[in-house]
Amino acid sequence: MSNAEMRPVFSERKLLQRLSTLVLVLLSLMIPTVASAEQVKIPWKGNYTHNDGGLYSTENKYKSGFSKNFLNGSPEEKGKVKRDGYLTGDLFKPKKTPATFIILLHGCGGYGEVAKRWAQDKAKSFLEQGYGVLAVDSFSPRGVEHTCNDSNTHWAWRRAEDAYSALDWLIEKGLANKDSVYVMGRSGGGSAVLHASHYKMTMGHQNRFAGVFAVSPSCRVVEAQDLRLPIMIFIGDKDQAVNHIVCGTLRSDNIKMVLYRGVHHGYEDKGVVTTYRGWHLEYNPSADQDTMTQTLAMMKVKGSFKGGFEFK
Repeated sequence: MSNAEMRPVFSERKLLQRLSTLVLVLLSLMIPTVASAEQVKIPWKGNYTHNDGGLYSTENKYKSGFSKNFLNGSPEEKGKVKRDGYLTGDLFKPKKTPATFIILLHGCGGYGEVAKRWAQDKAKSFLEQGYGVLAVDSFSPRGVEHTCNDSNTHWAWRRAEDAYSALDWLIEKGLANKDSVYVMGRSGGGSAVLHASHYKMTMGHQNRFAGVFAVSPSCRVVEAQDLRLPIMIFIGDKDQAVNHIVCGTLRSDNIKMVLYRGVHHGYEDKGVVTTYRGWHLEYNPSADQDTMTQTLAMMKVKGSFKGGFEFK
């Protein structure tokens, strides 16, 4: 084949390569980018008058959740005791600060791959609205693998202080507006954020949350009259990990419960259908989207909403 005959083939090949490159670039622009995070250390605070429950023991495992110690001797901490410590977290900063922020608390399984994907997904949605996000890791700094063994309130109280430590840090750093920081927790983290709304916690801290979002929480022990912050509870009627009937007893003007029909635990985790500790976990896009829609709506009205019960 002559050089003249080769030129058109070469040109067509070049053109196809350039078109392919252009298509890939356009596709990359269409795909939503994953929010990038800055890893931060958060000083833990527990030296408050309401924290006087002493060290963990079998007989004291509930009261000892009110702890002044970062490590309080629980089995999950391998019996270690330490007064001071640092939490770690992923900080997703909005373009402008100070801003409205939301703190995220993972479930009883820790801040692993699934929880990090959850935090990334939520952060993308919040950042689009100009809100900042701080996803807190309660377990890695304490050497804890999980707290799924015993459904008591010890870790719910402990992690409520984690939430307040993160709240204080955001305000002290000038990142968050003092009166517009919210907190969202999933599963065990959902239980923790309910406990963060308890009157002992709200009265014991200078800074308070503007609102609380509890996703698939355990509602044991807490009573509606003891919860002092605006609260939204999201839970499925097929959830095997927690009892939605108990959550349904929390009726108050400042509490709204959304019960999703046919929805399981882990409904926010995209693509997941599995069993963990005997609990069926399954993603539900409709419930996931509705959770975000109602969360953002409550944040836009700054925690002013009508409490009640919604079955969807």
